[in-house]
Amino acid sequence: MASPKLNWNVTLVGECMVSRPFAVHDDPESTRVYELMRNADLTYGHLEMNFADESEVTYPNRGDWLGSFMLSEPVIAKDLKWAGIDMMSLAHNHSLDFGPEGLLATAKHCRAAGLTVAGTGVDLEAARAPSYRETKHGRVALISMSSGNKPNEWASLAKGGFAGRPGINPLRASFKYMLTAEAAEQMKAIARELDVLRESDGSTMGTGLQAGQFGFQMPGDQSTRASNAFVVGDRFEIQSSCHRRDLEGNVRSIDEARKMADFVIVAHHFNIADGKRREKVPAFVREFAHAAIDAGADVYVAHGWHWCLGIEIYKGKPIIYGTGNFFAQSEFIRRVPYDSYESWGHDMDRLPQLNPADHPLHPGMDKHVEGWWNSALMSLEMQDGKFVQMKLHPVEMGRVAKDGEIMRGTGQGEHALTEGRPLIAKGESAQRTLERIQRLSSNFGTKVAIEGEVGIIRF
Repeated sequence: MASPKLNWNVTLVGECMVSRPFAVHDDPESTRVYELMRNADLTYGHLEMNFADESEVTYPNRGDWLGSFMLSEPVIAKDLKWAGIDMMSLAHNHSLDFGPEGLLATAKHCRAAGLTVAGTGVDLEAARAPSYRETKHGRVALISMSSGNKPNEWASLAKGGFAGRPGINPLRASFKYMLTAEAAEQMKAIARELDVLRESDGSTMGTGLQAGQFGFQMPGDQSTRASNAFVVGDRFEIQSSCHRRDLEGNVRSIDEARKMADFVIVAHHFNIADGKRREKVPAFVREFAHAAIDAGADVYVAHGWHWCLGIEIYKGKPIIYGTGNFFAQSEFIRRVPYDSYESWGHDMDRLPQLNPADHPLHPGMDKHVEGWWNSALMSLEMQDGKFVQMKLHPVEMGRVAKDGEIMRGTGQGEHALTEGRPLIAKGESAQRTLERIQRLSSNFGTKVAIEGEVGIIRF
């Protein structure tokens, strides 16, 4: 809970997949974005990138990976601070694209640029700890966590004479798949024929399955606990929930921040869904968002799907379920490793001839997806310790919202590349972005008024 006599103007921006210096631009559309960020008491953004010099990383930490390998020059961190960003979350599914070296280098370069960062660290205690920033209005805390990472990316604690593992602050999710009785019997029969049926039998193998659950022990998953747990019910449904230990650990960090700071931001990155990514917020995400506010967070802000989701007002505080992109420049990443070319189907016998300009190498660039290139800069106003309104300023990254027409491009190749930096959106593009947020927020009972080319939520 914020101090009762403090007034705040806090700006939130979305996912920064930024790979090009941008402080050289002074066009009106860019300048308006930076003015909004700099005029706030505090500006937060999410960094979906790693910063490191060539001498700081050796090889990528992934193999078959259809995502981009997110690495760029450290000087860009200075441009983010120049634009007005003060605090950034670092926990996401790309945090360890280049191993612990890349993870630690990213935090180092961000701090050197004057950014306060959270969500990664040399061990779990460091990754889960709140980071603090002093402002003239009071002390701000940031806690950052990620859902959907692989086990080797989770930070751990020291034990048995071994150091803790560097990594991200995890918020793991548990999934159960409800089937009708008839469907469950059919799946069991198929699994028996394939000899992959896994059931809870009380053995010491630690399947992770509870009584009444069953799963599949797939050939590539035989040395792990159950990643699928089927239960019998009256319908078909995916049910997700927060991992108890991670939920409790993160709630403790939020409580610490509440006691030590005047304003608390919780940043949650998730790249997983209850099924395919569409517009429905996963159940475990909403569970954690409410728990974060209950524990003392002033703002819960989420990202990971690369488009805006709805906004909920819970106990008078904002829950932003998806910020969308703010920079989308993965196509301009200059150092692309072997694994990426192989994963995207290039002829590896021609490896010396392949280069970062070849297509495809990055997700989300094959066809227009409405929402990928458009989002909103969100300005929160608090008076006497209570939120009074949120303004949504629509931004685009070089493509209009409706049909993806490229308004600002870079390069002269056959595959058109989008500039990918934030510009104030206008006209129909602005309206479509605001109407999307308006529609998705209505699912949570939140009214978004559209006044001109700005959305307004009144608390």
